[in-house]
Amino acid sequence: MELPAIRRYHIVAPLAASLWQAGVSGAEAQTAGPAHDLHPVLVVGDAYALPSAQEIRHENVTIVDAVVADEIGKLPDFSVGEALQRIPGVQSRRDRGETGGVSVRGLGQVETTLNGREVFTASAGRSLDASDIPSELLNSVSVYKTAPASMIEGGIGGTIDLRTYRPFDFQSGVVAASARVTYGDLVRQGEPQFSLLLSDRGKLAGEDGDHGEIGVLLNVSRQRRGWREDQQGTGAPVARTDLVPGQTVYAPNGSTNTISSGQRERTAGNLALQWRSAPSLELYAEGSYAELRTAQDSHQINVFAAPTFAAGSPTVFSGSGNLSRITWTNAPVSILSFARDTTDRDGQAAIGGSWTGRALTLSADASYTRSSNQLMFSGLGLGGTASAFTHDLSSTLPGTAVTGTDLGSPSSLRYTDVLYRSQRFDGHLGALRIDGEYQFVSSPLNALAAGVRFADRSATNAPGLVVADAPVGGIPVASMPGFVMRAPYSDYFAGRGSSIDGFLVGSLALARDPAALRKAFGITSQIPAAASPLSDWNIRERTQTAYVMASIRGRGAPFDGNIGLRAIHTDEAVSGAQSVPGSTDLASVRRKEGYVDWLPSANIRYALVDGLLLRAGASRTMARPDFDQLSPSLTLLRNSIDPSQNRGTAGNPELEPVRANNLDIAIERYFGAASSLSLTGFQKWIDGFVATVSAPETYDGETYQVSRPRNTGAGRIRGLEVAYRQFLDFLPGPLAGIGIQANYTYIGGSTEIPNTGTLVPLQNVSPHSVNLIGMYEYARISARLAYSWRDRSLSGMASIAGIGLVPVYTAPCSWLDASLRYRVDRHLTIGVEGKNLLQTMRRSYYGTPDRPQNNWMNDIQVSLVADIRF
Repeated sequence: MELPAIRRYHIVAPLAASLWQAGVSGAEAQTAGPAHDLHPVLVVGDAYALPSAQEIRHENVTIVDAVVADEIGKLPDFSVGEALQRIPGVQSRRDRGETGGVSVRGLGQVETTLNGREVFTASAGRSLDASDIPSELLNSVSVYKTAPASMIEGGIGGTIDLRTYRPFDFQSGVVAASARVTYGDLVRQGEPQFSLLLSDRGKLAGEDGDHGEIGVLLNVSRQRRGWREDQQGTGAPVARTDLVPGQTVYAPNGSTNTISSGQRERTAGNLALQWRSAPSLELYAEGSYAELRTAQDSHQINVFAAPTFAAGSPTVFSGSGNLSRITWTNAPVSILSFARDTTDRDGQAAIGGSWTGRALTLSADASYTRSSNQLMFSGLGLGGTASAFTHDLSSTLPGTAVTGTDLGSPSSLRYTDVLYRSQRFDGHLGALRIDGEYQFVSSPLNALAAGVRFADRSATNAPGLVVADAPVGGIPVASMPGFVMRAPYSDYFAGRGSSIDGFLVGSLALARDPAALRKAFGITSQIPAAASPLSDWNIRERTQTAYVMASIRGRGAPFDGNIGLRAIHTDEAVSGAQSVPGSTDLASVRRKEGYVDWLPSANIRYALVDGLLLRAGASRTMARPDFDQLSPSLTLLRNSIDPSQNRGTAGNPELEPVRANNLDIAIERYFGAASSLSLTGFQKWIDGFVATVSAPETYDGETYQVSRPRNTGAGRIRGLEVAYRQFLDFLPGPLAGIGIQANYTYIGGSTEIPNTGTLVPLQNVSPHSVNLIGMYEYARISARLAYSWRDRSLSGMASIAGIGLVPVYTAPCSWLDASLRYRVDRHLTIGVEGKNLLQTMRRSYYGTPDRPQNNWMNDIQVSLVADIRF
């Protein structure tokens, strides 16, 4: 039985080779449906990318959404995270003008694989930072919403599989290069980017005959991008009874204006070798490396609410009691200038192969993954007093002004602190996977697959978070004027609101030489090599996994699917340090824990009529706790005067994974090679959410109130995804090049605040989100206009004195990106791209919009692009 096939476009561009020509291993190979006869149709233009992404969904038995290389390349998407943000069910967070972490169906517990192998960024958590990998390295990105038994466990939201190129993806040799210059309007600088792909394949012949075919591929990328982010922060509300007679007014405790600018540098590459001796045997070796460096300079002025204020200056929003405007007198001022640099390094090497017999296929893959993540923070603090500080909260962007004090004069300020922080994370993973599949003929059982996987992963945060801030005793700036300068930018928020201007900030000339900066201010204490052992953790995690999965097909009915079971045994060994009650001594602690998970799954695909598919999936999934939550470290703070105030903080090596039961159903209509409409509903029943809970614990006969992460209650998430794509090729002439791609996602669910019983929405998840992409492909012209919108989301809960727990929301926001390309000839394409064209101002607030928390604004980015392909 064969399900109805969709048609595939044949293409002329070399980078658009079929995803399925290469022999893929692991999850993707196991989840593909039976082979289909795809009817080739030759077309003009590059509209092939949409059918390729459409085929990935159509051909899989599971529910999966994808984006392929050509789609990514036609929008200004710098990294994996930015490519993912346009997929249904995926939401992302913004970080300094780019997309950072992502969630799938409302959950951040997402498993990420690279060519079917687990990959990660070393951190307190487990996942890959999606901004680490440049988009130029990718053949495709697939988001698996349902999990077959063959897929690596670890994501209750879903699994993201990144595919790089291999030489057998192409029919012959390929040379492809891309270059661009990107300019940011706020940072006012342009930076170059380039990528290069070289691939070739050919026969290996010797004196004793044919030795098969070999292929080699090298793909490298180098990006530099300048950026700037302006942030306006408003302090938490404080209940005041002295501002307006007879009324309680909620006034912010201050204001923060920050301008940060810097550079991102991504350097990445992958090398792949393939050898095929016959149709039955193929071997490969491949390696990838990605490095992301960020260099950030920030200048921040903080002005705090004061006990005194100008008479008659307070005004209040009608009916809310929230402060609208005030002028504080003798307000404390703090100015921080700092460099914040990070380096992420991720590398993976793998060897493997597959053998295909008449009915039996065997494959194996061995890999080693290593990642490190390092932070350095260094700077200078200034202090002073503002005679009058006006804080105006009446507009969307709060306004600030200082009068009566010249903050641009050295005589108005003093040096307060020399700042220093550093932190490092390291992670390693060795893995071996062996899979087999036996194909049956003339049987409802189409195939039976089984496999095992062994993994050994380690993670550490040693030497911990090193804090070496040093006070300098209020040295007058006038006595050392060489360490300050005037604030470098005067166009705060592109002039959209009033702000403090012309103030002095610390010079960052020595910030990246912390020892020299400390010496200049007479600080003799050395920067510690490591933090307190109480903050350290080392974890080794070993997993042994086995699965069995049966692929089924209907006899006389147009359906197929799979049913399987995955069993995982996890052993964890954790080490750290604990306080010794009644002493300043520390004790080393080691703990071992283990648990077993059984993860059944079933997926079915049914062809109702020609072009109309119904899918259903049911599965159980799990996600292990973050590494810092498993730390065995315990810090006890004894109060000798009032033992009821004894406090403690700790990790919890006994944490269980978060587990979920999942149900999915989808109906899909395919009505052309590049046209489809799908409706997907899902529901997740989740148990074991991790939250920090405070509870009494007894040590040496004394009771402490200890805060540690614990598995809390259950929750439920439900949602709906609608996706539509079509090229309007039935229109006449140039209008036939118009295309539309749109998707809508609804996510509903809630979690319980520990110890309160209060239900709150899922954190950092918008209930509603929309992506709209207008496309044009005709003759030599290619264009995209991409609009994204996210509804309000809960950022977190703030505990505010005198008020209690207050929800912090991020307001609805939207983004617009665009690109226009012209194909000069069959080798050269030139174009222009625009990113953040609306110059979106994101904002958050405490409970209601008239209690602002933060506003952010980033550059409009414009790029000139040239692509060369042979």
